[in-house]
Amino acid sequence: MSSIPRRSHPFRAPRTPRDPLQVNLRRVVRLILLLVIVPTVVLTGIGIAVIFARKDVTQLVLGLLVSSFAASVIAGAVLLLVLTGRGARLARVQETFLSQMGHELMTPLAGIGLHTQILSGMELPVEAGRSVEAIDHERRRLQELVERTLQWREVRSKKHLYRRQRTDAAEVVERALVRAPDREQVVVREPAAGLNLSGDPEALADALGNLLRNAAKYAGDADPIELTARRWGRLAVFSVSDRGPGLPPGPSQQLFEPFYRHAPEGRPDPGGTGLGLSITRQIVEDHGGRVAACARPGGGATFFFTIPLGDRG
Repeated sequence: MSSIPRRSHPFRAPRTPRDPLQVNLRRVVRLILLLVIVPTVVLTGIGIAVIFARKDVTQLVLGLLVSSFAASVIAGAVLLLVLTGRGARLARVQETFLSQMGHELMTPLAGIGLHTQILSGMELPVEAGRSVEAIDHERRRLQELVERTLQWREVRSKKHLYRRQRTDAAEVVERALVRAPDREQVVVREPAAGLNLSGDPEALADALGNLLRNAAKYAGDADPIELTARRWGRLAVFSVSDRGPGLPPGPSQQLFEPFYRHAPEGRPDPGGTGLGLSITRQIVEDHGGRVAACARPGGGATFFFTIPLGDRG
C-alpha cells in the first residue's frame, strides 16, 4: 500500500443544507417576493384601477374579483413566511436540545460504566451478576444512541470540517474493517489497490463501517458479508453485500433517511438508532459521491457508495 502524504488541510463540506435548520430564509423571502408578492401587488393595482375607471357593473365586479384574489395571495404569502420562520426556530430549539442533552448524558453514562466495571470485578451472587451485565448492556445501547445522535448532528452542521488528504481505497477499506462488528465475517472480494482518492480517510472509513455494521445487524449468522472496492470510470465504488432478508418495499433512498429503521417481518427487531446510513449518506455527499442500495441476486441486499477518484490516470 502506498504511503499517505502527511500534509493535510481542513476543508468545509460543499453542500446545500436540506433540513429546516439550514434553510436560508433570505433566499426564501426573495423568492416569495419575486414570484408571488410583487406580481400580486401589481395585480392589486390593476384591480383598483379597474374599479375606479369602471364604466359598467361588469368592470366593477371584475375589479373587485381581481383585488380580492390578489389580497388572498398576499395573505397566503405572509402566512408562509411566518410559518417558515417558526419552523426554522423550532428546528433550532430541537437541535440545541439534542446537542445539550446528548453531552449532558455522556457524563452519567461514563459513571454508570465505571461502576459496572467495578461490580463486575467483585464476587457477586449469580442473579446480581446477571443484573450487572444487563445494566451494562443497556448502558452501551444508550451510549451508542447518544453518540450516534451527536455524530449525526455534527456531520450535518455547516461548520463541520474534514481533514482532506491524499489516500486510496485500500486505506479506507483497512480502516473500515476495524469498525466491523466481526472482522472474520467480512470477505474482501476485490483488491482496492491503486484507487487514489482525495478526502478524509477516517470519515470515509466511518461511512463504510456503517454499511458493515448495518449488514452484520440484518444478516445475522448468514455469512459471509462481501466488501468490494473497485474502479468504475472516474469513480471508486465501495459496496457491502449481505445475505439477510433484503430490502423493504418502497424507494431505496428512504433507508438513508434519519431515524428510519426497518424491522423485517417474522424476525426480531434488529435494534439500532436508524442514523448509521444517514451519517454515511452525509459523509459521502460531502465528498462529492452518492449512496444507493439494491437487492442482491440470490437474496439479501447490497449497499454501495461512489467517491470521485483523485488521480488523473
